[in-house]
Amino acid sequence: MGALSRPPPKSPIALGTGEESSREHEQQTRQRVRVRQATPDDIDEIMAVEQDWEESQRAGVDQMLNRLQAFPEGFWLFEQDGEVVGTLMGFPIWYSPTEVAELSSWDTVTNRGWYPEIDLSSANALYLASGSLKRIARGSTAYATMMEVPVDFAHGLGLHYVLAGAKMPGYDAYCRRFGEIEARDYAFLELNGCLVDPFLEMYRGHDYVVPDRSHIVPGYYPDAMSRDYGAIVVRHVA
Repeated sequence: MGALSRPPPKSPIALGTGEESSREHEQQTRQRVRVRQATPDDIDEIMAVEQDWEESQRAGVDQMLNRLQAFPEGFWLFEQDGEVVGTLMGFPIWYSPTEVAELSSWDTVTNRGWYPEIDLSSANALYLASGSLKRIARGSTAYATMMEVPVDFAHGLGLHYVLAGAKMPGYDAYCRRFGEIEARDYAFLELNGCLVDPFLEMYRGHDYVVPDRSHIVPGYYPDAMSRDYGAIVVRHVA
């Protein structure tokens, strides 16, 4: 599996105002989903989640085991009612907002999914290489939890950013309906205060944003609906 690409609808918004209400809602949300670090013994459950991807985009068993060996701390499983319904994995990298060329494609960043050599001492960001939810869990609170777990982890490591490569699945359809537009313009189009692209708006709802036009990358990941463009979404770690 490659770029993060199949989020369910946004999580519910906490009622009330103030930080206390937000924290209480977050705690309630996380209680519904159990999060734990993956181990090689979980490989069957990991591959079962991977089956929800198109066959051409699935990672193999050897590749998953390599990721577990390379950086096990950044490989999480999400469980509901005792069943693994989601996976998320990432690794530390160096990120500079002015040097996005180093993020020229998912293959480049991830060493074609096998992970590059990891140097935590020089890293300032956590790159989310892959994440998926089973269809039965989409629309639940699992995705909201998936968005927060790596942020907490990155904070614990002293990192400053969490990044992901997002598809823009509304891009091709928008061009077909309204006429051609540059991908770097499309990514920032809004309608009634919301981004036109549903995935980018979903990420923005979890504070993962596209910093500028340079973070819209051609040929990032093969996806016809996105015309192979990817959006590097970034969340600052407080």
